[in-house]
Amino acid sequence: MAVAAGVVAASKNAARPPPIQTAIMRKASPRKAAPTWLVGEKVRLRPIEPDDVAMLQRWINTSPARGFIFSRLPLSFEQERDWAANAAVNPNTPSYIIQTLDGVDIGSIGLHIEGSRAMLGIAIHEPEFWDRGYGTDAIKTLVDGAFRARQLVRIELTVLTDNTRAIRCYERAGFVREGVLRRYIYQDGAHRDVVLMSVLHEEWAAGRAAARPRRSRMRRRR
Repeated sequence: MAVAAGVVAASKNAARPPPIQTAIMRKASPRKAAPTWLVGEKVRLRPIEPDDVAMLQRWINTSPARGFIFSRLPLSFEQERDWAANAAVNPNTPSYIIQTLDGVDIGSIGLHIEGSRAMLGIAIHEPEFWDRGYGTDAIKTLVDGAFRARQLVRIELTVLTDNTRAIRCYERAGFVREGVLRRYIYQDGAHRDVVLMSVLHEEWAAGRAAARPRRSRMRRRR
């Protein structure tokens, strides 16, 4: 399943400071052991490294998931490098490579934070990993980490109204439909409606509290 939201496009199109040179990005870590505490049941979210730029460019220009995200002319290596450099160091655009626990890079996910609100965007770019729960696990992992690390009131996203598989994925991750934004984006020669969805801090906290007793009971049985 391809899952995607408008924040990826929004964060790339939004006004940003002059490009940050890749020299100040994190030095490349061994791909299978890049340090991160954002680890779920199926995936780990690792920081973007300089060596990821070629892969990111391939994904954004040729990925089958592009049809679920936005229409865009192809990006050059330099354009993708500049975006990745900014995303890697800007605290208000935390962005990550989605990696399976076996060390396979399959997509990207990130937030665009404005005050106490954040917009989430995700894409599983490798189609052999669609419909296998990786997107849902990546979303849950980032939402949990973001609410724990930042003083956020809500995390929201937008999704095309006909992308029913993505909507189900977001619902499994705890997001609630808030309404339809009419003619919100321009996609494939037409203005398209999108569904606005969100998860609130108190909803996330309630979910964690409900899950804690279940985990405790499982440990006692062992």
